[in-house]
Amino acid sequence: MSKQFSAHVRREAVTNGITNAFFNGVIAWFLVKNRNVIPVWGEEGLAVDFAATSLILVFIVTLIVIPLARRKVAKGEYPGAVWQAGVVRTFLDFMARRHLVACALLLGLMSVLVFVPPVLLMTELLGIAEFTPAHFALFKGFWAGLVAAGMVVVMQGIVAMAQSIPKDSGLLDETTMHYKD
Repeated sequence: MSKQFSAHVRREAVTNGITNAFFNGVIAWFLVKNRNVIPVWGEEGLAVDFAATSLILVFIVTLIVIPLARRKVAKGEYPGAVWQAGVVRTFLDFMARRHLVACALLLGLMSVLVFVPPVLLMTELLGIAEFTPAHFALFKGFWAGLVAAGMVVVMQGIVAMAQSIPKDSGLLDETTMHYKD
């Protein structure tokens, strides 16, 4: 991976992470500020909230980040990356071949599986059964920032994979930098 591509991915991840941490923390605060506590488990608990947030957050971020990155590719402003054969390349290639909405949904589901279980495991190991509204909002903001930053790295990889396909291969629509169906 080139230093230029790594710097680009890092900048995108940090920008999206900070933005999503702030907005998700603020939104969480306004939604729970009048509650006494937020339980980890239950219908209105952290587990359900974080699963829904992960899915929706990543779905929306994907619908924004990938098209913006594709525009940069089309303008020739996107740094290139070379992918070695292996599981990561296979995954990125699979995702690059999906329609944007399908890709957003798959990434959202993946984020639920990757980012929610560690939080729930941590609450169980530390014996945390509930949060105050302030602690919940701070924790959710921090967590949402990590989710967004981590998934933006994947999104940038998907775009870079599509970009690495030779233009004369006939596999890509050059105006959208998306695989032809």
